[in-house]
Amino acid sequence: MPFFSALHSVLYYDIFYPNITSSPLQKTILLIHGFAGTPTSDFAPHLPALRANATLLAPHLHGYGHSSPRSSYPVTYYRDDVADLVALLDALQLDTVDILGFSDGAIVSLLLSALHPQRVHALALLGAQPSVNAQDVAGIRHWLLETPLSEAWQRELAQLHGEPYWRTLPTMYVSGQEALVAAGGTLITDEELTAIRCPTLIMHGQRDRIVPVTYAHLLHERIPGSQLLLFETGHAAHMRYQQEYITSVLHFFASTSDRAM
Repeated sequence: MPFFSALHSVLYYDIFYPNITSSPLQKTILLIHGFAGTPTSDFAPHLPALRANATLLAPHLHGYGHSSPRSSYPVTYYRDDVADLVALLDALQLDTVDILGFSDGAIVSLLLSALHPQRVHALALLGAQPSVNAQDVAGIRHWLLETPLSEAWQRELAQLHGEPYWRTLPTMYVSGQEALVAAGGTLITDEELTAIRCPTLIMHGQRDRIVPVTYAHLLHERIPGSQLLLFETGHAAHMRYQQEYITSVLHFFASTSDRAM
């Protein structure tokens, strides 16, 4: 099992090679999953189509899957994840990647693209936000702590992260989001957003109750030349509209393939 000792954690990662018999493709897509997920859970229905077009680098972020468990979410945790992922890219000698991010992973994707623009060829993200406020945290708290988690999701969390550790994640995560609000709520500054120069596809569910769609419009306004795609559904639009999502993502990445890598 491949592990890498990064700056803030020991990261587990998978590399999925293209499902082709011809010469290997040079393109690599970095998959960045969301809260309480892994790449193979958050992008499960899309992996076959993605593997037909690229090599996939699929790390488990700090606190999830086979990577180091967390004892807290410090206010720097998104930026810590970026530092760990850049160290992994360095170790694997990957100068440039495409990025596909979801939810928390989409926030990490934005930061990686802003702070290390030379490492990102193209960026496609779903469910991102540049800041967090008290109302957002109230919604997260209701989702994770005030409403019983479905039995199916509890089984999945236990399988992905192990018993009893997974049960600490919701409360720990809500506390981390509250700390971010107390620190001002900024996850990525306007200056950092305008520094993103790679082709960027911003996707969002119009009825997202976890990350309001207003954030997608704000990102679209701030990131030069970005594209905006909205789905008539909630936060996990890639699961509700699987075919539309993967078709849009593959078309977007293909449209950027003539840019210098």
